[in-house]
Amino acid sequence: MKKLLFLIVAIITLASCTSVQPGHKGVEVSWGGQTNMHRVYGEGLQSGMHWIFDDMVEYDVREHTIVEKFEFNDKNNMLTAVEISLDYSLDGTKVNLLHTKIQDFMTKISKTLKSAAKEVIPQYSAVELNITKRSEAESKLTKILSEELPEFYVHFARVQMTDVDIPHAVSKLAEETAKQLGRNELASKKEAEQVSLSKAKVAEAQGNYDAAQLNAKTKDLMSSPKMLELRKIENESLMWEGFLKHGKSPYGTNNVFGAESAILKNMK
Repeated sequence: MKKLLFLIVAIITLASCTSVQPGHKGVEVSWGGQTNMHRVYGEGLQSGMHWIFDDMVEYDVREHTIVEKFEFNDKNNMLTAVEISLDYSLDGTKVNLLHTKIQDFMTKISKTLKSAAKEVIPQYSAVELNITKRSEAESKLTKILSEELPEFYVHFARVQMTDVDIPHAVSKLAEETAKQLGRNELASKKEAEQVSLSKAKVAEAQGNYDAAQLNAKTKDLMSSPKMLELRKIENESLMWEGFLKHGKSPYGTNNVFGAESAILKNMK
């Protein structure tokens, strides 16, 4: 009889206990569906006869991260894709209010993040969000989210723009610009090459012209009567110098001026 009584007590005791997992908070909901608005249960074992009938609803109050990607027009009216990361946690002291008033807090968080992004992103260009003003934009998002999320019993931790895509039109323009710059550079090099070749040809032609002019002037000078007379005198002088050295007449032999002539023999 005592064993049976002990067994019954043990069963009742076990049935009248519940627990809350680490990192969670518990909300007591009665058998009739009423939420206990006076107490939030911490992690660990909870005992009491009422747990035979009541339920413990747990909420994870650890910090979580959601990542959403949106597309909005930037200040240049170009469609820009932005990826935003939000760190948040549920308000552990108000999970009973959350349980009672908010049906889907994740949807609320996502909508709030989208609304904040829609307000901030169009104030900047995609280039600014990528390079110069991302921190400024994140500060504006922080202000909005830290004010609005507590309305849903959510603690705001931090927000970051993890990725900002360059609009397709901008990237296409940049690509075309790069190609055109390449074409311009190539054309410039070809032009410079042609100019150099032209200059070389001009220089060659000028050189040929100058040489022809000098050659013509030389021919004119050499064919003048005075120059011909001078050349004749120089040639005769060279011939007589040869005669004096070698005894050979510049006029050849067997003539009145040659080596075998009687006049030359008599002169000897």
